[in-house]
Amino acid sequence: MIKKFNNQNDLAKDLALFILTKIKGKKIFVLGCPGGRSLKKTYYYLGVLSSKLKISLDHLIIIMMDEYVEKNNNRYQLVDSNAHYSCVRFSRKVIKKLINFKKPLKHKLKDQNIFFPTINKPSAYDQLIQKLGGIDIFLLASGSSDGHVAFNNSKTSIIKKTHIIKLSDETRRDNMKTFPKFKSLSNVPKYGITVGLGTISQLTKLAIIVLSGKEKRLAVQNIIYRKTFSNKWPSTIIHKCKKKLIYVDQSALFK
Repeated sequence: MIKKFNNQNDLAKDLALFILTKIKGKKIFVLGCPGGRSLKKTYYYLGVLSSKLKISLDHLIIIMMDEYVEKNNNRYQLVDSNAHYSCVRFSRKVIKKLINFKKPLKHKLKDQNIFFPTINKPSAYDQLIQKLGGIDIFLLASGSSDGHVAFNNSKTSIIKKTHIIKLSDETRRDNMKTFPKFKSLSNVPKYGITVGLGTISQLTKLAIIVLSGKEKRLAVQNIIYRKTFSNKWPSTIIHKCKKKLIYVDQSALFK
């Protein structure tokens, strides 16, 4: 199902309300979240509207998609969580802060309810998700130039679970827009740990991809108009998910 909106603000507000209707009354709710720009307004409205509607988020569990990784002496390690581009930092300074807007302590998203994959055993992340009963809603975004979803590059296997991956130059260039403090491509890490296409398609109850802004027009062409999965454009994994919604605004559509 495709839902069209006049602008990004209307899209984000509608999506946040939809998520909150699913969260309300649940003992536990698992939400898959990307870092970056595409869902930032949605996180804002999740915070504002949950406060206005008095919906507690203390039972919300956040499954983050990915994190940057450095390789030194053939060993991988997560980047400093205080680095401006760290997805861990984004989850704390942006997602958690926005979601906890004007909430009493007992209604806030808890630190211990935000999860990331680990370097030592990436497969444990999929096991954790299964133990939680799967991801109730996975919010997805698409790379504007190469269709990456999380850090999954072109030609990533459709059955791939959480793994360490070498990032393509296209993905790294896209991430320079997301984190403007990067001064050149050489500053962008070359590796990441990410949920796989198999993680997304097999462990998600409802996947929602957000396509907003002129820079997502190529993504719209590949995702909406082709209507099938292609590993040349990984975010088309949406078409392999059990249930799916595509949220798009007018600026992302071809005139």
